[in-house]
Amino acid sequence: MLKSTNKIIYNIICFCFLALFTLSFTKRKNVPETNHKIISFVKGVTGKKVGKGECWDLAAGALNAAGAKWTPPYAFGKLVDYKKEEIIPGDIIQISNIVMESRSDNAITRWKMVQHTAILFEIGIKGSVQVAEQNVNGVRKVMISTWNLNDIKSGRMQFYRPQP
Repeated sequence: MLKSTNKIIYNIICFCFLALFTLSFTKRKNVPETNHKIISFVKGVTGKKVGKGECWDLAAGALNAAGAKWTPPYAFGKLVDYKKEEIIPGDIIQISNIVMESRSDNAITRWKMVQHTAILFEIGIKGSVQVAEQNVNGVRKVMISTWNLNDIKSGRMQFYRPQP
């Protein structure tokens, strides 16, 4: 009788763990297939030069590889207000005159991006995101960088949802 009870308890615990794992893993239920394809493209070209190495060449290559509808040079899909709507990996980021400033214990780092295009690669916590980008500081290869959206002091950052 004790073995049977322990087995039932064990099965209930396993079921609950699996259910919690599945819920947390599928938190973003409706990630469009086009976004999945864009992330797969980025994974395949990280460390490589896409097109001529311009920042927007990465977005163009990813959108074309995913079969997305878009209008060059910067109409990457449906505009998403990141302050009101959920952004998801695979969304395209267009920046104009962004000033970002981060603070640590004894330093302030401030930087400006006049015109830049990147791809949202991963979403972290507290405004932290990883982006895929190229043509950064003269490096014309795809790299993954970490930004914090809370560090934006001025300028415009637009997110676009790629359209199939």
